[in-house]
Amino acid sequence: MNDMEKLLSASLSRSVERAPTAPSDLLHRVDATRRRRRRGTAAAGAAAVALVTVAGFVATNAISHARPVPAAPASGTAEVVPIRKAWPGAVHTASRTLPNGRPYTPERFLDKDTVLVRTLRDGNADRSDGLWAYHLDTRRAERLVAVRVPKGTVVSWSFTALGDGQLVWWTLRKDGERRVVDIWAAPEKGGAQRKVTSFEDRPGRAEIGNLAVAEGKVVWSLGRDGGLFQAPLSGGRPSKVEGSTGRHLLRWPWAASFQHPRRKKDFQRPPFGDLLNVLTGERRGVSLPVDDPRLPWDCAVTWCVRGDRAATRDGSRERELPGFTHDLPALDRFVTVAMTEGARPKGVALVDLATGKAGDLGIRPVGDTMAAPPLDYRAPGLLAYELDGRQILVDLTVAGR
Repeated sequence: MNDMEKLLSASLSRSVERAPTAPSDLLHRVDATRRRRRRGTAAAGAAAVALVTVAGFVATNAISHARPVPAAPASGTAEVVPIRKAWPGAVHTASRTLPNGRPYTPERFLDKDTVLVRTLRDGNADRSDGLWAYHLDTRRAERLVAVRVPKGTVVSWSFTALGDGQLVWWTLRKDGERRVVDIWAAPEKGGAQRKVTSFEDRPGRAEIGNLAVAEGKVVWSLGRDGGLFQAPLSGGRPSKVEGSTGRHLLRWPWAASFQHPRRKKDFQRPPFGDLLNVLTGERRGVSLPVDDPRLPWDCAVTWCVRGDRAATRDGSRERELPGFTHDLPALDRFVTVAMTEGARPKGVALVDLATGKAGDLGIRPVGDTMAAPPLDYRAPGLLAYELDGRQILVDLTVAGR
């Protein structure tokens, strides 16, 4: 196998692992392992990182099957500057533990100076015991919710949703031979948790892939089979969102179809190419040049990425990146890229696809590998990573203003 074949093989493998139809037991077990590692080592409280080689940053998911169009003239990104210079109001430094000494996982920004964080009991990823407001300006923390996980819980949520003044999360428990998903809510300002709804998780459905709060409802899609479901935030039975069969929630109200790639030709279909607004019925496809089958496009709602390039779905804008990315754009505009110098890794940058602005995270390689913080498109606008023994928190919502 030559270098290009190895690169393609590794990239395709990552695509399958990151796709929402992959068994989420595996994904959450990986997430849980990362959380345990953060709390059981000197990296306690830092965001999970992946050790990757230069080749590991090349992203591939699928090629557009829409009618190819001529490539739009590509614009570059701005000069890569230190991230604090690029977005001075969006970058915060925090300790790796709360004032009480407990390690934590940052979940999302509640306001420009306050982060919602989660703590675990005994470092167990499936034994969350608190959601806290950590005030970065005063270094003060207050527990908003004393989280109670049901007996038999084997899978826990990856991030906490927020909407209509409520924090929302989910757990999965074993009840004899049954697997039951419970969705929970608690007031954003603090209070007791309550159950919103429950449903049985049949084998192969792979729990919840993505979850949001909108219009007085909790909305979610299933990890493997897809399909959007909803339940009143006040509590009630779940129901299916009309016309959402087989679709996965990208960003409410946009849901995309996905075909799990099992054959080589399946990779010639964009995983989220067929996009539907479940409220209005508007549909969007992908119309991008198919000029290199080794580096297919990977699309969010507006932007698509492919290796060291990005473009809008309709092909009207294209942007060269200062490195390779394997991220589906977070907030539909931000990706992290691995910068190289010759054949060696150089550093990691955060790029705003909408503006071209780029900020160097300050991460540097050790030999031929580099610790790169993940940027999950489902996560609510927060990038967290460890640098020089401190935790760096980037508010992507502020950066995007």
